[in-house]
Amino acid sequence: MVGALHPTPVATLPFLSPHSAVVAFCEGILKHGTAWEALREDLAAQKAVMTLEEVRERMRNVLSLTDVTRFPIPKNPNAVIFVAATDDGYIPKHSVLELQKAWPGSEVRWVTGGHVSSFLLHNGEFRKAIVDGLDRLQWKESPL
Repeated sequence: MVGALHPTPVATLPFLSPHSAVVAFCEGILKHGTAWEALREDLAAQKAVMTLEEVRERMRNVLSLTDVTRFPIPKNPNAVIFVAATDDGYIPKHSVLELQKAWPGSEVRWVTGGHVSSFLLHNGEFRKAIVDGLDRLQWKESPL
């Protein structure tokens, strides 16, 4: 979100990131750890009796506000490098590809492994993406 909304070109490096929180909490593995029944009970206490499916849909609507594909394209999309994991249980591949499609000129780099193992086994790839993203910024000479 910051990379999309920042007024000047910045390197943006989403690592293992979905295009929206909907993906992580309503589609990925976290949907099994979300206390849907507790959310339903909270809504019932507010006089809003809902089925579990209606609660899930309401959560989707609230979390859709985090959908980065609805934000402006970053000022320098060439300085956007996504690093994603091939077997990520939290962030599905389609979500990363939606981000890349929404930000033409951005790059996706894939590392093998899951959400945590990729950080442990491929931290050099993450560091390289940072360096490469910063290198892609057009630095202006300072008048000082």
